[in-house]
Amino acid sequence: MNINQLVKKSIKAQAESISVMVEKDMNSYQNAIDLITSLKGKLVFTGMGKSGIIAKKLAATYSSTGIPSFFVHPGEAYHGDLGMIEEDDLLFAFSNSGETAELINMLKYSRTKKIIGVSKSNESTLSSYSTVHLECKVDKEICPLNLAPTTSTTAALVMGDAICAAVMEINNFSKADFARFHPGGSLGKSLLTKAKDLKVENVPFVDNEASINEILLSISEGRLGLVCLGSNSNVEGIITDGDIRRVLTSQSELSSLKAKDVATREPIFVDDNTGLSEMNDIFKRKKVLSLLVGSKSNLSGVVQFYDI
Repeated sequence: MNINQLVKKSIKAQAESISVMVEKDMNSYQNAIDLITSLKGKLVFTGMGKSGIIAKKLAATYSSTGIPSFFVHPGEAYHGDLGMIEEDDLLFAFSNSGETAELINMLKYSRTKKIIGVSKSNESTLSSYSTVHLECKVDKEICPLNLAPTTSTTAALVMGDAICAAVMEINNFSKADFARFHPGGSLGKSLLTKAKDLKVENVPFVDNEASINEILLSISEGRLGLVCLGSNSNVEGIITDGDIRRVLTSQSELSSLKAKDVATREPIFVDDNTGLSEMNDIFKRKKVLSLLVGSKSNLSGVVQFYDI
């Protein structure tokens, strides 16, 4: 048995099942999204077992996009946690069969009767309790016994994520909005860090007539691997140590060369609020290692590839 082929076969089978489900999809997503976008309270996700795990993940996703969301376990809700759910809240309930007893009991006694239900049948008990019911039915599980929740839970996750993405687009949710809810870790850093946070302000300068020796001395003293021409209020160009190396390998007579002969006259500028990911894109696209911060008439610093 080829294990790689077996795994890929299962992945392909899930993808095909979801594609078939989409082709037969008759759900009213507009009604579900209207409930979410008009929500005055919280979005409460719930489900038992594997459906509950999917609901937990979706609660985290919706919260990260600015919709106050959390997960409530149906069994715990039935034994006291119903107090967490208020009349203005919206329940987002998941059950493959739509008949899960603990979930139905929770819905029966919940203070809010606004419910988006997700199950495999519009004839399920969950559907009868739902303000909007979304049918999420796959042709088979990839479990060899066609029993363990696999394809069905993937489909529920895909549907929940797709609704969230639609809500984000409707709400014009931006990268800046996303950053506000992700301040920690590498993701938060990439979204929140700006050029002004990384720039080195003391940029060395030489004039147009500076010799190669003067340029090298200024680059060495500045410890940035570069020097600019002119002044902070009149940037006329930039010379990097790479420019010097290229000159050394291509020119036999160096004594007559001046800064104006070596400099790149159109350095790349970014403003203080240019983000980390955008700067990284410029570095890769333009194949440069240094970006000047500000403008030709108002240089405030330099950000280098190694800084990010």
